[in-house]
Amino acid sequence: MSRYLIVVVVAALSATIGWAGNQPPSVDKDKPLPYPAKAHVVFSINGYDRIRDRLSHLLTTALPDDAVNIHRSVNNQIERFLEGRKLTALRKDARIYVVFHDLESVFEGTPSLAVLVPVTSHQEFLDSFLTDLERRTLDTAGDGVGAIKSGQFGEEMSLFLVDLKQYIAIALDRHTAEGYAGKYTGATTEMLGSDLAETFLKADLALLINLEQINQQFGEQIRAFRGLTEFALQQAAQEGILPGFGKQQVDAIKKLLQGAFQGLEDCQAAVLSVELHREGIQVRLQARFMENSPSAKWVSSESSKRVTELGKLPAGLGHYTQWRLGKEASDLFRTLSLEFVTTVDDERGAKLIEEHVKDHGEAGPQGEWSATATPGIGIAVSEYTDATKAHRAITKAYKAVAAGGQVRSVVVKTAPRVLDDAVKHRGFTFSEIRLNYDFEATVASLPDGVREQTLEMLKRTLRDKTDLWIGSDEKQVITLNALDWESAQSLLDQYLDQKSTVAAVKGFQLTRSQLPEEAAVLYMAETHAAITSLVDSLRSMGEMIPGLPRLGSVKPIKGPQSFLGLAITLKGEIVSVTAFVPNGALSGGRKVIEELFKVID
Repeated sequence: MSRYLIVVVVAALSATIGWAGNQPPSVDKDKPLPYPAKAHVVFSINGYDRIRDRLSHLLTTALPDDAVNIHRSVNNQIERFLEGRKLTALRKDARIYVVFHDLESVFEGTPSLAVLVPVTSHQEFLDSFLTDLERRTLDTAGDGVGAIKSGQFGEEMSLFLVDLKQYIAIALDRHTAEGYAGKYTGATTEMLGSDLAETFLKADLALLINLEQINQQFGEQIRAFRGLTEFALQQAAQEGILPGFGKQQVDAIKKLLQGAFQGLEDCQAAVLSVELHREGIQVRLQARFMENSPSAKWVSSESSKRVTELGKLPAGLGHYTQWRLGKEASDLFRTLSLEFVTTVDDERGAKLIEEHVKDHGEAGPQGEWSATATPGIGIAVSEYTDATKAHRAITKAYKAVAAGGQVRSVVVKTAPRVLDDAVKHRGFTFSEIRLNYDFEATVASLPDGVREQTLEMLKRTLRDKTDLWIGSDEKQVITLNALDWESAQSLLDQYLDQKSTVAAVKGFQLTRSQLPEEAAVLYMAETHAAITSLVDSLRSMGEMIPGLPRLGSVKPIKGPQSFLGLAITLKGEIVSVTAFVPNGALSGGRKVIEELFKVID
């Protein structure tokens, strides 16, 4: 373990002397990178001082009560390591790389790992950064590889050094060091592509996964695991281990898994990055697929567009979602959602639901934006090429569900009651859907403990007797969920009149500004609502995870509203997932979580 510690600490300290400027340099189209092109995984650090300054501001703003203690602890560790070392040989304007050359070696003893430290010169690094004891053990065999012994962490170990001119490679084993001393093909930004290269090189912290090389080495194992997964799914379906899932849902899961494994096979590289902004933390995951591969063609066909409608929804609700996906993706996820499921013996109802769901897909879904709050309050606005057909298909699907069937995975005691043309308002004609949920039947097949927690969650988030209003003006379909029509009408008027929109909330504005303008899926949640949803999920798993404490209730967060955000963007051959957590959410969330864990049974 101490071998890992020394290379990580060297990497963290190698840019301590400063970072010039407030913005990272621009990324060249074909910039050479110091690590081998075939390296499996590369971790990148964009200068210790840059990260330290950004983290200091973030902690002071978001976690003021903890900032002093965290700074003191980190500084003590750094000062202990720096004893007897000088930093004059370390270049302040270059990145540090921690390189895993072969993942298989991680499980075979000493990993093939090296830290690439930016230096002014190899000799100056030896003279200034190494301690007196380390310099006395320096052994140069004449093959371009130097060796030292270091007892920095108590246990004496050998480290191998190679002069790369602008960098020095510090390896854990001689074989890896010899690879740097000989001729090797270095990586370039062109190999990553402009999008991934920019994300990788401009982030404060970044992790690059070279999936092209990993697939070449582990392709057979990945394909074997794929076959095992598909077989397990087939067996589970045949043995009834997937309650409520019919043939359509099982086929949809198979298709989703096939797409995931195809994506893994087609992926050239993926980058996970972290940027410490003054306003909060941004995390991004990007994947690039091989040109003309099945995955690249699918991503290209689902090209994201500018998202503008989400902010038009009423303020005061907890969860806000907008999506714009192609027909194939929207049909797949609608099938997986188990929105309409009748009883096992209701063959006619099942056939009707299948027909109505098909009609809904043929109505041409163009996108949807929605806002929800608990218990059972919300508005969803959907666009179609044929809104009237979509409205008709949805109401008919409700009618086809028998008593004991499921609506959105929740069992209904009685068949949904559908009142067509129940009310007209501002150009919309609404059908009223009356649902009588059976929460006990919904959780009946769950294990003990999980059953009780899930039942509590259902009672908190839904009303057992729920009314929906689904209406169309021949352009859009709007779904309203409220206690009564008066409340539903108020929600609709607030949306149509664009009064008190969520876009006017400063916390929403901040988080939205840190996410891409174009997205296939955009999700934003008020911090308290997000934490409540997370806690509900943890409670339902409480009895299944040994040692997980029983959590208390989520208390309101004081201060201005803050929002968490996540966006999925599909563009060209690139899939990007971007998340943002503002300082306000970090501060408020910490206090809520601290209170939660004070209540432990």
